[in-house]
Amino acid sequence: MEKYNIKYDADETAYEFLVGQFPFRDGETCKYNVFYEGKMVASFEPDRNNLLNICKNDSGFDEELLSQLADEIEYRHPNIISCSED
Repeated sequence: MEKYNIKYDADETAYEFLVGQFPFRDGETCKYNVFYEGKMVASFEPDRNNLLNICKNDSGFDEELLSQLADEIEYRHPNIISCSED
């Protein structure tokens, strides 16, 4: 499991998210859980085209913000299909 921080500015607010990468679907792909201020706020999983989609958003964060966060995660992990290669 890998964890790292992503800082993001939106709506005149600075956010610092902690992203955790976890094996998913028998280790073939990764699932990403996102934490803010110590609480899980969202999770992403890859679709069949290996693009991340929001699978959980209990935080009430704007989906556009989460979509941009997914883009940043995809940028950091261009080969999202395999957790073991990152």
